[in-house]
Amino acid sequence: MSKDKFEKKAEQSYQSGDFTKAIYWFSRAISVKPDNADLYSERAVAYFHAAMLSESLNDMNKARDLEPNRAYRYSSRAYIKDAMGDTEGAVEDYKMAVKLDPEDAVAHNNLGLLEEKLGHTAKAKAFFDLADALAKEQMGNPKAVADRPKNIQREIDQENNEKTLTKEMAKVFQSKSAFKEFLSFIRNGFK
Repeated sequence: MSKDKFEKKAEQSYQSGDFTKAIYWFSRAISVKPDNADLYSERAVAYFHAAMLSESLNDMNKARDLEPNRAYRYSSRAYIKDAMGDTEGAVEDYKMAVKLDPEDAVAHNNLGLLEEKLGHTAKAKAFFDLADALAKEQMGNPKAVADRPKNIQREIDQENNEKTLTKEMAKVFQSKSAFKEFLSFIRNGFK
């Protein structure tokens, strides 16, 4: 049997809702072509529908490792992470997805949903507004380009800068020499 037949059987099993068989056939296809990210991604979806979330995440990690610059890999993994209760990890993956593909309205919308879930209503609204503008733009509405929110990237950049600053400040208090250097910096008028 060729790989094409394995894939075809996997897709037929998936379409009929037999996820266990789909997993089996995707596994056979992967054994023939172990560097095919799409096969891992498809098997991850079958695992997800079979309620095998850890296996699903493992396969999506492999697909992402094989194609680290493809936004869809991060969006898919984010969905799985959120289902597993790792909402903050899912947010980070959606942020990477929109960084790689800033025109992905669905990823922006899903990021908004997770920000809302975490209680970040202002961020959520900004992502929803951007998702709406992108969707209108993609449907051929020329006015949507002018209406596109400008502040979302600024918010994301500010949040990333705050996280970096917090990590750097934590380092100061974890090392005696770094703390002494910090005190000297303050005593010398921030020079």
